[in-house]
Amino acid sequence: MKTWIVRAVDSGNVQRSPTFQAIFTYFFSGFNELPFPVVFDSAGIDVDKIMANLTSATKKLAIINAGRSYDVIKGDNKLLAEELLGKWLGKNEMQIPYTEKEQITQLYSEIKTDVHMLQMRFRNEALLEAGIPEHCLPGMRVPFRHDENLRLILPVEESIVKKVEDYYAPLKDNKPITKIYGGLVGINSLQDELTGGIKTARKQVNYFIDTRDKAIKEILMLLSAVH
Repeated sequence: MKTWIVRAVDSGNVQRSPTFQAIFTYFFSGFNELPFPVVFDSAGIDVDKIMANLTSATKKLAIINAGRSYDVIKGDNKLLAEELLGKWLGKNEMQIPYTEKEQITQLYSEIKTDVHMLQMRFRNEALLEAGIPEHCLPGMRVPFRHDENLRLILPVEESIVKKVEDYYAPLKDNKPITKIYGGLVGINSLQDELTGGIKTARKQVNYFIDTRDKAIKEILMLLSAVH
């Protein structure tokens, strides 16, 4: 009997989708009452771009702003961050000159991992507080890749859906079911919050814990249709 994969997908696979993975792995993986074996995992549809510093300048500025909020930017970079954020945070991509984008990219490349590591630390702290054991805590920044056993993709918000569709455009056969997690359980999508620290992490943990029973029923119904 095959083991089907159910995957939550967000942008960078740092906070929201790994939170889903940890909670559903703990509560449902190996659960004897499931009609067939399921593995819950997670991935980030933009991880390849993030690692290559190819995300938009506006996205990079959002991470720089988070770095400022968490005080992980030091020395001359701190002054540069204040300057760039003062001029371009909240502006659209077309308004930012190329030379300024180069500076944004350079600063982003230096501080993004520090920001992501801190966000992961808050995420793991909130999961542990909720009773999720350490062995269920995932890593971060796992890039999205297709797997032949992948049967259900759960984007955490609408903006991720188009990117998943674009990924599968050349791969017309065996495309998994895609369903926004919020739509699956009848609530609003979980928006990306790059700041907020442990408060944001706890909010994300509660989002998936509070909806897990509704979600597993819907997940099993969808998988039964393709099993």
